[in-house]
Amino acid sequence: MKTEKVNGQPIRCYDNGGETCDRYTVVYMAEPERAGLFAAVGMNENPFHPQGFGQHCTAMPGRHLGKRIPFDSLPDDCRRIVNRDTFPIA
Repeated sequence: MKTEKVNGQPIRCYDNGGETCDRYTVVYMAEPERAGLFAAVGMNENPFHPQGFGQHCTAMPGRHLGKRIPFDSLPDDCRRIVNRDTFPIA
């Protein structure tokens, strides 16, 4: 699967099938922060809900984050977070 672009920025999306509260991870592949770590956002399907989860972090892309999925497969609110992010993510 190719690296996709959202708002002109390369991303990779992952789904771990619900193994953790941050089921979905979107890694911003523009430039590494250090040694293979990139800005990212981890979230569940309801990141805007008071009992939901959505947090920016750093992540190393790879299978340990789950299965690669297309951006369009993310839940609506997860896509909304990514579309709202400004770049570069600090």
